Amino acid sequence: MRLNNKIGLCMFFLVFVILFSQNVDALGVAPARKLIDFESNLEERVDLKIVNSGGEDMKVFIYAEGEMAEYVELSNYELDFSADEESKTISYELNLPSDLDTPGKHMANIVIREVPNSQGSGGSSLGASVAVVHQVIISKPYPGKYATVELRILDSQSTDRVDFVASVHSLGTQKIVNAKAIIDIFGPTNEKITTLETNLDSIDPGARRGLSAVWMENINQGKYFAKVTLTYDGEVAFDERIFEVGKLSIEVVDITVKDFKLGGIAKFNIVVENSWADPIEDVYVELVISEDGEEIGRFKSASEDIMALSKGELTAFWDSAGVEEGEYDAKIILYYGNEQIEKDIKAVISLNSIKFDLFGGGAVVADVGGVNKSNLIIIALIVLIIINVGWFVYFKKRKK
Repeated sequence: MRLNNKIGLCMFFLVFVILFSQNVDALGVAPARKLIDFESNLEERVDLKIVNSGGEDMKVFIYAEGEMAEYVELSNYELDFSADEESKTISYELNLPSDLDTPGKHMANIVIREVPNSQGSGGSSLGASVAVVHQVIISKPYPGKYATVELRILDSQSTDRVDFVASVHSLGTQKIVNAKAIIDIFGPTNEKITTLETNLDSIDPGARRGLSAVWMENINQGKYFAKVTLTYDGEVAFDERIFEVGKLSIEVVDITVKDFKLGGIAKFNIVVENSWADPIEDVYVELVISEDGEEIGRFKSASEDIMALSKGELTAFWDSAGVEEGEYDAKIILYYGNEQIEKDIKAVISLNSIKFDLFGGGAVVADVGGVNKSNLIIIALIVLIIINVGWFVYFKKRKK
């Protein structure tokens, strides 16, 4: 009977894990983000679609938090869903003040949090409190001319050519007439190797421009440091980064994401290949996703040892709450030993997929196929019940 009790206990915990995992993506909101250019005393109404993606009976509370929360007025503060209700729509009124103290981005978060129905009647409940977030971002332009710059390396595997782009974002109220970047490149011992100049361009308020330059010569493999100085109509901005030149000995070869839903938890399976003749220990990757130079997501995989001349898989998780559909700048950083390798890529995020322009020869796509999750839960429970009944009958006969 002791063994039977242990098996029953294991079955209970397995059922608990399955039911808990069902709650993780039981809630959604669309759109996930609202971008607004600041106007004095602006009044705007925004509709939100709250999605019961888990098909559950549930209650949700809705509230605003953050710097700009006082300017948000909600039409509803709580909603009740039945299992057959797929979504409900609410709205909020945004009433901006006559002015904001500082230019730049100002935010409010509208939080939609699930509360199990049993809590409202004094009962107890099992599970986590799930929440999704709708972001309200109000951008106030900088007075006059103001720009930021981000240095990006498009390709550094070749030893006779490295392509640079100085990504410039005009955040001021006035047009930038002449923008140009100077890129200084330094070697491992901090000696200056060369200086590059980009093309000259004009940039409208709120727009982005890429100023390009190419380093073409016989370049030794190794690590380098680049510093960019952007000059624009008498103003300056800076950025810097470390990069490597040469054929990578270990690299990312594939990324897959299954069952992705915007606003939920995305699981990334990242395949890396070790071209060395020896194993490499403690390999992990970091993914950074940004919009207009501002990070909206940074997450790491677990560390793994990759065997010699073989492939290994790393796993990372990202909470996409508050992210909206669109194209984003992304960066993948591979860490091993005391080394790190960076690669700039593009990410296209939609309601049920993520596509990366990873290698220039195609895209990595989130897999959204598979069995319906509710059906999978039911099948799993039936199988567990059959197994448990089987063990009960077996031990009953054994006892006789």
